[in-house]
Amino acid sequence: MGSIVGKITGTDKAGKRAAAAMREAGDKAQYMPWDVSGSYFGDAKFDYQNNTASYNLSPELIKLRDIFMNQALAGPDQAGIDDGNYIKNAGRSMFDEAYTRDISKDAGKYYTDMQDLIAPQRAKAQQGLANNLFASGRMGHGSAAYEGGGYLNPERMEYLTAMNREDNAMAFDAQSRARQERLNDMQTGMGYYGMGNDMRLNPYNDMYKMFAYGSDIEKMGQVPLNMGQSLGSAAQSGNQAMAQMYGMGAQARLGSDLAGAGMFTQLLGAGASAIPNGTFSSLLGGGGSANAGGWSGGTAAMPIFNGPSHLRSGG
Repeated sequence: MGSIVGKITGTDKAGKRAAAAMREAGDKAQYMPWDVSGSYFGDAKFDYQNNTASYNLSPELIKLRDIFMNQALAGPDQAGIDDGNYIKNAGRSMFDEAYTRDISKDAGKYYTDMQDLIAPQRAKAQQGLANNLFASGRMGHGSAAYEGGGYLNPERMEYLTAMNREDNAMAFDAQSRARQERLNDMQTGMGYYGMGNDMRLNPYNDMYKMFAYGSDIEKMGQVPLNMGQSLGSAAQSGNQAMAQMYGMGAQARLGSDLAGAGMFTQLLGAGASAIPNGTFSSLLGGGGSANAGGWSGGTAAMPIFNGPSHLRSGG
């Protein structure tokens, strides 16, 4: 009975219309980023139904991104890797050789080389000393050796002592030189090893740099996304205000519809109270006798009107 009354009075229709209006007001208040197109960085599109977003780089940025990405994905320069490995291995070999080197052997060689260099000069000096002693008649002059065992010419003794000091200094320098060269070769080998290792890794680093450059350009495609989100945020307060006013309008419309339906219900009730008792039930059921002013029982097809005698039915 309630649904029949609701349909007759229009309250059902008013309620559905109000519910739809409130849902639409809620949709208007929802945060909605804006689609962006025509940007130098590209376009952005938001799908509110599926809660997804997508972007496309501009043709110019796609071309630039692909240049870097293609170089990165082509792989490292194998020739550069091979060169680096060669220098790295050479440095390691140089270090190993210097580390295991016998510096005494090297020092002896350096000493011998220096002796060979000064041998002519020493021979000339000894000959000059002998000639000077012979010419001055001091060739046979001698004094007892400090250690004993004979006599020595004082001038010749002085020369030999100076020569021994010079030999000792050369021996010490030869040792120092061999030791320093060993250390230098070890450091040089380590330097070549590090340089070769860097050369070996440079092609990989270059590949990574190309990939990073391409990735940075790809990230620029998010600029339109951020722009759309910023525009949507800026418009959010206006959307909420519009949704609020829309909701207030829907609520006012609902109140007006319900007020009209109430008035219609009151009029319908007033009209029904003026109809004699049993009229609605007889119309709907069609049987049974009625009280005065109602329907006759049985199979009567027409109502008997209990009015003035001149207006009554002749049946």
